[in-house]
Amino acid sequence: MEGRTISERVRGTAVAGLRRKVLASAVTLGLIGVVAGVSTFSAFTATTANAGNTFAAGSVIIGDNDSNGAMFSMSALKPGDNDEGCITVTYTGTLAAGVKMYGTTGGTGLDPYINLVVTRGTIASPSFDSCAGFSADATNYIGSGAGVVYSGTLAGYADNYAAGLVDAPGGGNTEVWNTNEVHTYRFAVSVADNDLAQGLNATQTFTWEARNS
Repeated sequence: MEGRTISERVRGTAVAGLRRKVLASAVTLGLIGVVAGVSTFSAFTATTANAGNTFAAGSVIIGDNDSNGAMFSMSALKPGDNDEGCITVTYTGTLAAGVKMYGTTGGTGLDPYINLVVTRGTIASPSFDSCAGFSADATNYIGSGAGVVYSGTLAGYADNYAAGLVDAPGGGNTEVWNTNEVHTYRFAVSVADNDLAQGLNATQTFTWEARNS
């Protein structure tokens, strides 16, 4: 220090002072940045909520009283042989639904020679497949008599939902089934007088399908 000139000592002091000012300025800027950051993320807040929302799907449920039994088991048939059976169908779904009737046919080709009449109605004490106490609906749905919803051959009975018989048909209106709605159907079959029926057989599943509207 003593070897330095007055001019050098003055310059050294000035540089040291400048460094202290720069450092002080940096600290000040850092503090300003911290304060500014705190101010950016501070705010008044408030919320409101709607709680307790729930969602539950409706159902489409249809069943019958057949206990997996068949209405018909006929063999050694000849022209004029006939039989009938009744089945009660109940809708227990929570959604209103339209119902179609159709079936699946099998066998070796007897179905064109089986005449089939399906009549819708009510029965006081359903007991599959008895028709005791059956009462046909008063409506002449298709012009074939009270309560009749199909009259033709087993072969002509619809094979799928798309072609299915709308229950109840006629009048341009599709009936809507509601919870606990019940209908009984009488199926009456007879064998046609045609030699071509000899030796043939047929199987049939009758189906009711409900779809919500």
